Amino acid sequence: MTDTAQAITRRGRLTSFALVLACAALLWAPDADRDALRAQGVARLLRADAERARGGEASFLAALAEARGSNVVGVGVRVDGVDVDPRHRIAEAIGTALRNFGEGSRSQGAVSGAEPSLARLEIDVRSEGDRVALEGRFVGEGEAVRLPAPEPVFLPGRAALLPPLLAIGAALIWRRTLPALFLGILAGSIAMAARDGAGFWAPLEGFWNIFAVYLWHELTNTFRFEIIGFIVALLGMVGVMSRAGGMAGLVERSKRLARGARSGQAMTWLSGLFVFFDDYANCMLVGSTLRPVTDRLRISREKLAYLVDSTAAPVAGLSLLSTWIAYQVSVFAPQLPAVGIETSAYVVFVASLPYRFYCWLTLAFVGFVALSGRDFGPMRRAEMRARRTGEVARPGSRPPISNALARMQPGDGMPAQAWRALLPIAVILLATVVGIAADGGGFDLLMRGDGAWRDAESWRRVLLDGSGAGPIFRGAVIGLAVAAASAGSNRLRGALGVAAGAAILASATGVSWVGAGVAAGLAAAILGARLWPATRRPHLRLREIAHASAVSGPTLAFASALLFEAWMIGAVCEDLGTADYLVALLADALAPRLLPVLLFVVAALVAFSTGSSWSTMAILLPNAVPLASVLGAQTDLGGATMVVIAVGAVLDGAIFGDHCSPISDTTVLSSVASGCDHLDHVRTQAPYALCVAGVALLAGHLPILLGAGWGPWTGLAIGLAGLFAVLAVLGRKTGSPSGGAACPAKELP
Repeated sequence: MTDTAQAITRRGRLTSFALVLACAALLWAPDADRDALRAQGVARLLRADAERARGGEASFLAALAEARGSNVVGVGVRVDGVDVDPRHRIAEAIGTALRNFGEGSRSQGAVSGAEPSLARLEIDVRSEGDRVALEGRFVGEGEAVRLPAPEPVFLPGRAALLPPLLAIGAALIWRRTLPALFLGILAGSIAMAARDGAGFWAPLEGFWNIFAVYLWHELTNTFRFEIIGFIVALLGMVGVMSRAGGMAGLVERSKRLARGARSGQAMTWLSGLFVFFDDYANCMLVGSTLRPVTDRLRISREKLAYLVDSTAAPVAGLSLLSTWIAYQVSVFAPQLPAVGIETSAYVVFVASLPYRFYCWLTLAFVGFVALSGRDFGPMRRAEMRARRTGEVARPGSRPPISNALARMQPGDGMPAQAWRALLPIAVILLATVVGIAADGGGFDLLMRGDGAWRDAESWRRVLLDGSGAGPIFRGAVIGLAVAAASAGSNRLRGALGVAAGAAILASATGVSWVGAGVAAGLAAAILGARLWPATRRPHLRLREIAHASAVSGPTLAFASALLFEAWMIGAVCEDLGTADYLVALLADALAPRLLPVLLFVVAALVAFSTGSSWSTMAILLPNAVPLASVLGAQTDLGGATMVVIAVGAVLDGAIFGDHCSPISDTTVLSSVASGCDHLDHVRTQAPYALCVAGVALLAGHLPILLGAGWGPWTGLAIGLAGLFAVLAVLGRKTGSPSGGAACPAKELP
């Protein structure tokens, strides 16, 4: 048998093994509580209905919002014809959804101003096999007004666990991410087709839907393309900076700050703390710009990816000025008045910060690892390989981007000047912050003159509306233009200046960006060629700049495919209700006093399975707040304190699960920016994340919840000491590279 045939046979056996493991896990998985499943199904049904309402379509919640001028004196909920208590799970899920939509309606000015009248809202929830349906009507003054019925939804079963189990298991067995993710997507798509009645044709229909439904949905999603555009523009900027001598100058300047591996890691860690306003920008900026520095110091790509990934989300999640805070606050804010908390949601968020044990301890542990030079587990083996052999990436690994970018040298006659790298980076940071403010209406808020800019709630709305991929995409494009201008001729600088002026004018006058961009390009080419003098300083020709910006193009297809598959399996899991099933499965797993611990674990499992921390927050927080208030009132902590702790537990658990998940988009971005094989990054980061999570629970949540008598700051201090002790006992110093403190790494193929 040939080597190729043997490899195919071995892979077939491993595939069969992965399928057997996934099926066995499904068979052994317990059934979720029926009431909890129906409550999650009703919540999902009303979330989908709210999206239709905000899109202007006829819906249950839209009709309800129009009738809210009525004075509703009571709300009754019946489940399968039986009246239920307001504290019933399904009734609480309905109340949460109504409050969420009511908050959004008020902010959009959609509430009717009709004269008040007496009415009662009656809601019937019906279980029809594996579906749940809902009907509502207003009853009063001798008449009943029926509301449009939302679309029924399927209740998830154990098959909802199949896609993440199969994808993650196959990825770990095969050590190949793309086919493993595709296998998970295929399994989920077939399960969806079978659930919809495809019968014998379910495999064919499932395969077709991968492309016709899931891939098409991602290809038509503006946010996805802005993320891909951000990656392309940022890596193009790094290529131009490298060819212009900016990266060489940055490396030379770093020699004074980073003389060895420890100082190089510390510099990476501090750079991650500085880019606190967005996790995507943090991953790509820090990873791609500091990769040449860490390569020179023989720091493994796995360690760089860990430093980048484990700093980005925690610092953005804790920051009071980031794209995260507005989203996090918006998810749980509508529930606070219903549980008797009248303070601002921002106050609750700030109060939860001392209980964010995982995020604080992760940031500290990254610093401990960087400054001590100690590592353990797979990370230590990666570091030993890099120090001793100069192979910063594992032999045989497949980094998501081309190593031609790392090998690029300055052009002929181009001096090593750090400002050619620092200026575009500074411009990206500034342009992104300005873009967030502009998209969110921050400048309009400042110009209104009514003093609204003093209101924290107004700025929360600015951050929420301005968050997204648009600002970082435009910032990266502007950074690429600045990098090209700093490296190019006077004529190119003039052309780019004219184009920038035309773009600003178009933005100010409301002209289409596409038309204005074409006109600006033509004007820039003509004026740049005619009006500007010849260049006598060293510079790059336009062809060299174009080549440098496109050097990573061939392998960006792999990185893009990885991201699209991660997004697609997230969509499959959402359709199957994976997160809802996990929440229902673990709903009654612990005593009321240990609710935050349960929420942390559930959030971690949901984020790990779906690859999205933000979706996890959106699913869990609306349910966690009322549940924490009720259960907390039964303890000496009180309802308000339990809500604060529960909010922190969900936010932390979502980030922890995201750190361990190979299907998370931020984990993929960290691998792309660092030039690290994706599974190598997941395999080396997971032990550190699990260690920090264990210490966070043992030193933080559990002692406080069990009445040990110390507060959150004491728990953080004990957690820091515990992490230091773990690193001292388990960690071993990697040492200096063979041949000196900073020897060049071996060139990667």
